[in-house]
Amino acid sequence: MVKQKRQLDAIDWRLVRALSADGRQTLRALAQEVELSEPAVRDRVQRLEHDGVVTSYRAVIDPAAVSRAAAAFVAIRFDVRERSAVLKALLADTDVLEAHEVAGDDCCLLKLRVASTDALAEALERIRAMRSVSGTRTTVVLRTLFERPLAVIDPAEPGEPPRG
Repeated sequence: MVKQKRQLDAIDWRLVRALSADGRQTLRALAQEVELSEPAVRDRVQRLEHDGVVTSYRAVIDPAAVSRAAAAFVAIRFDVRERSAVLKALLADTDVLEAHEVAGDDCCLLKLRVASTDALAEALERIRAMRSVSGTRTTVVLRTLFERPLAVIDPAEPGEPPRG
């Protein structure tokens, strides 16, 4: 969640876009890109981090290279009074990469990455064994066509593609 206390200006937007494309850029490279001094860029980046705009820096790992080639999406239903206990259990399960609260019949949509269909079956058994989980629906991914990071678009820039 963004704890933003100020509006991002054009330079902040350029920094956010540059960092989202390559979070390993040096301050020197960022400074050249936005035409500011390195100390000014460092201050701005620290402010973006403090305000919760930039929340982390990560390496993108090929799932197959670390024995997590199989992916699945799992919709779960549970007693909403047990939401915090379910969330705690899901957070502890390293096969669960994402959990999204959703509208509709299901409570959450999960993204799992596992080594095999056997490992998926074990993960589903753990999820179904949670005390308040009343049901699951699983969609196994056959092939990932693409995944991409969030596209950073400055809403003030003319000519940006419409969001839909």
